[in-house]
Amino acid sequence: MTFQLLIGIIAALWLASLAACVLAWRFSFVANRFVASIILSVTALAMGYLGLTRFHVSASRTVNGETQWSFNSRWFFIATLVLGALTLAFTIWKHRRTAHPPIQ
Repeated sequence: MTFQLLIGIIAALWLASLAACVLAWRFSFVANRFVASIILSVTALAMGYLGLTRFHVSASRTVNGETQWSFNSRWFFIATLVLGALTLAFTIWKHRRTAHPPIQ
């Protein structure tokens, strides 16, 4: 497997997890899409966890003892975990708020 193919797979996984977060956030505004929003949020969390622990890539290029570039995909998946957790929390909060309106 070439390095470019590996980077492409990691990028596709990361973009799919971000798309799941965006769709979950979007579905949280629709009352009958609560289950879909939860599933997408949990899927984004799972993809972020897998990307962080199983599929991360660390690479660097050193020439004459000097590092020219360094790449670590772990930081992208940390952002996905945070975004997935925020989306899940927002979805649950939004559902509870609409299910139990405040007493006036």
